Order: sequence, then structure tokens, then C-alpha cells
Amino acid sequence: MEKDKFLQTNKKYSHLNQKQKIKIYQWMYEAYAECYKEKGKFPDTKDDEKILFSVMSKIDDAEIWIPENEVRKHYNSVRSNLRKRLNKSLMSARTENIIIQPLEEVFSVCKVEDYSGVEVGQKYCFTGCTDEENSLVCSVKNVPDNTTERDDGWRCFRIKGVLDFSLIGILARISKIMASNGIGIFAISTFNTDYILVKEKDYKNALGYLKSSGYKIDED
Repeated sequence: MEKDKFLQTNKKYSHLNQKQKIKIYQWMYEAYAECYKEKGKFPDTKDDEKILFSVMSKIDDAEIWIPENEVRKHYNSVRSNLRKRLNKSLMSARTENIIIQPLEEVFSVCKVEDYSGVEVGQKYCFTGCTDEENSLVCSVKNVPDNTTERDDGWRCFRIKGVLDFSLIGILARISKIMASNGIGIFAISTFNTDYILVKEKDYKNALGYLKSSGYKIDED
């Protein structure tokens, strides 16, 4: 074995067979994912040596001969792909645990003169006051008389439960799914969770796209 290795010092990564390449790529991914698990964040260049050491150990155990510098070059070339793969896996895991809860109400998005006519104790009442406007999102049956503009016919679903503030990308992912299917959204974030409104004509399709993307829909 040592003699064979000596004779193949000029061996390139491209000389490996496909089965060997697949194995090494998987070892790279496993070492990259393990590093993420230990650190709680994506590996940076400072972690490369640890990852490569783990990969080279498995290569040696499998008696695959390839110079370390060739493995290093290949790792550098696929490093961004490893991150994308891990990120996709993490997002998928998060998606599987998210339940989408459709609401029965039909909503209106409004502008009001002031909030004197707003029943703040109503079941769904979202207000936003700026230096330019007083906005209100509520059930169509609770729109106040002092509304100056209104857009009716919105349906809503929310992420069921209480979201941890450390979670990121949940609303962005849902927005991306809707945008890629030509559906506009109106999103509202509360202390507990996120509410996503879409026009009534798009509501069933929106829930269908979310379900096909791996989200669980609360059918009750």
C-alpha cells in the first residue's frame, strides 16, 4: 500500500471513480454538519482544518488513496454547496414543525381618521399609526364608520403556536412561496406569531402551495 501511494503522488481528484467521489462528498457534508451542530452556526474558514481532518481520517480508513491537497482543493470548490445543502435541510426540518392555521374571518385593510370608532377588544384588530396614516386590519363586519379608504376581501392564515424570537426566515420562506406562484401577501407580525393575508380569490391556492411545500395545514 505504501509503495502504491508513493507511485501515485500525482493522482488527481478527477482520477477517483464516481463511487469514491460520492463517499467523500458525503463525508464532507457530515463533517460540515457536525461542525454546525457543535458551534450552533455555519462553519467558517477557521473550521476547515477540523473538517478536513475528519474527512481525511475516513478516506484513510476506507483505503482510498488521494493526496490531501487534492481533497482540500475539492472541499474549497464545494464548500458553498455544502452550506446550501445544510441550510436547505435545516429549513426543511423547521417547515415540518410549522402548522398553518386558516382563519374563517374575511378581513378588510383600512385607513381611518382616528381610532375612536375602533373596537380594540374585537377578535382580530391590527392597528398601525404613523405620522402619515392610521391603518387598521379587522373583520369586514367590524369596519368603523370613520374609515376613509378600505380594501375588502382578504383571507388570513397564521402560524399556529408561539414563535421563538430566535427563529429566522419563516415569514421570508412563506413570502417566497407566494411570490413564486404570483400571489401577493399582506403580513402582520404580533408578539406570538405571524399572520399572512391574501386576497380571497387566491386563498385556496395559497394553502395548497404551502401544503405541497411541506407545511402542515390545520384542517380542524
